[in-house]
Amino acid sequence: MSRFCLGLALVAWVLFTSPSVHAQAGNPLIARGVSEVDDLRFEEALQTLSAARVRAGNTPEQSAQVYRYLALTYLALEREEEASGAWRSMLALSPDAQAGTDLSPRFREFFNGVRGRWESDGRPGLPPPAPVVLQHRSPPQGEREQAIELTAQVDDPGHRVRSVVLAYRQGTSAVFRRMDTTARGSDFVAVLPGEDVRPPLVEYYFEALDANGLPLASRGDVAAPLRIAVPAPGGDVTAEPWFWLALGGGAAVVAGAIILGVVLGGQTAEQGTLVITVD
Repeated sequence: MSRFCLGLALVAWVLFTSPSVHAQAGNPLIARGVSEVDDLRFEEALQTLSAARVRAGNTPEQSAQVYRYLALTYLALEREEEASGAWRSMLALSPDAQAGTDLSPRFREFFNGVRGRWESDGRPGLPPPAPVVLQHRSPPQGEREQAIELTAQVDDPGHRVRSVVLAYRQGTSAVFRRMDTTARGSDFVAVLPGEDVRPPLVEYYFEALDANGLPLASRGDVAAPLRIAVPAPGGDVTAEPWFWLALGGGAAVVAGAIILGVVLGGQTAEQGTLVITVD
């Protein structure tokens, strides 16, 4: 089946199974991701739903809803391994969930098969595993056209993290590029290329991924990335008012601090951090 046909089947399913208002409350990225799926913007939906998944404070219902839409998005993109992993993660949070007769036969057959294998494997994921913590120190400023080394640490009691990726862009309007990090002991290191370090700033975020490429934790995300100021010659970009304004209302810019992001039902702790919130 073509990606377009898969997309139409998925949209038909979305129209009948839109997430409840309760499932979206407190995490607007869920509604944004669903809207992008509805518009067949699957690549964008994948980034948004991944960010929604690792936002602190999600309820089990919200997490299950995000995994369901991630699974459907992956399958629409013909990425069956990731779709299977997302569906299994949803089943661990909502064991009684079914594919449903409102899905296309192709989707229903695939997800029923995933359930069968999950049950034969002993229903892994029950009870939920320990949360993953991603720690990172964000430099407040970089030098123009000079590479920047960024380091993250992962606390992973369940040994589920298989890789850590860095997504970054120059400015605020470019598409995020993704690069793999390099493991150095307990650190995960990525180097921003010098040619991409240009005024006025660079935005980025880290994601810790499991064996199926699904996000377990993040520091920053596509909707609220971290920022590194890059002054023009003779200027200080941190003195500019726009630097302290995030891209959307209610977001916050955090610079030069150690931030712990705990996901899968955890809390977010901030130590010695200057946070300015724009309502």
